[in-house]
Amino acid sequence: MAYDAQSLRFYGAPHAAFLFVTGDGGPRLAADVGAYMQTLLLAMAAYGVASCPQGLLSFYADTVRAELTTTGRLLLGISFGYSDEAAPANRITTERAPLEEITTFHD
Repeated sequence: MAYDAQSLRFYGAPHAAFLFVTGDGGPRLAADVGAYMQTLLLAMAAYGVASCPQGLLSFYADTVRAELTTTGRLLLGISFGYSDEAAPANRITTERAPLEEITTFHD
């Protein structure tokens, strides 16, 4: 619950972006939005801007649509800004599984 509460406060970030879609593009639309989101996150990182995609925000789509006076289906939000490197949460690192454990290559 504490994690969700921080998420709903945008982790203290000064900015948020919301990715909406209209129509029913199905899996193809989801793939396009995913590619757009990844490019946006990489561009932010290239300029030294920290970001955090937040799927939880889509559960509050009605509230976000009403606040922004917009339409469409909210897929996710992205909190962003310059990170506070002194904040304890920004010093946490996690291990990643080796590529061989999570990927299968076929010849």
